[in-house]
Amino acid sequence: MSANKYPEAHKLILFVEKAPFSAEDKTRMIQMLQTDGMTDESTSAVHQALTALPKEAYKDDWQHAKFMMDLATLLKQWQLVDGSKNFKHSR
Repeated sequence: MSANKYPEAHKLILFVEKAPFSAEDKTRMIQMLQTDGMTDESTSAVHQALTALPKEAYKDDWQHAKFMMDLATLLKQWQLVDGSKNFKHSR
């Protein structure tokens, strides 16, 4: 059984697969997340790619808003998990 090298990046990879990116953008971002995991550079690349998509890529404004909110939720969860590593978890 192989373990995921970057388990926190798995949710972001699933998000990238669902988002209306082009096929080459998806493969580039997924490859970046699999090799580097979630870093400030990789998350900002996904965010910039999502904001750069034209309105025609989405079904409607609600779908655009949902993708933006889902990405924000994933980034906040990652920041909280990353920040909690700075604290000692035993008493």
